[in-house]
Amino acid sequence: MKSNIKDARKTLGRKIREIRKLKGLTQEKLGEKADLSYQYIGELERGNVNVSFDSLMKIALALDIYIGDFFRNDKEIVKIIQERSPLSRLSPPDLALIKKSLRLLNRTFAGA
Repeated sequence: MKSNIKDARKTLGRKIREIRKLKGLTQEKLGEKADLSYQYIGELERGNVNVSFDSLMKIALALDIYIGDFFRNDKEIVKIIQERSPLSRLSPPDLALIKKSLRLLNRTFAGA
């Protein structure tokens, strides 16, 4: 029983880390947004501490996801995050234009 609980904590921690990284946030930035210490975020991501519902809710809000998203499979999470991205709302021609512009900027400033 104890092993299952520890495994569940580690799984939840990995999920939080994965989503945080997908969002491009550091532990420190997530901690700031969730009003939690970055040390606590790190311990949580490693599965070393229990998380309260309140803290999990703060983290979900800071990551701009629903709390239930922590308990979905990885492919679903990636899809949800991509769908909520502002880029997903662009038309294909607009998205292509942005990609082209970014490539041009990258080529222009890569040598600078």
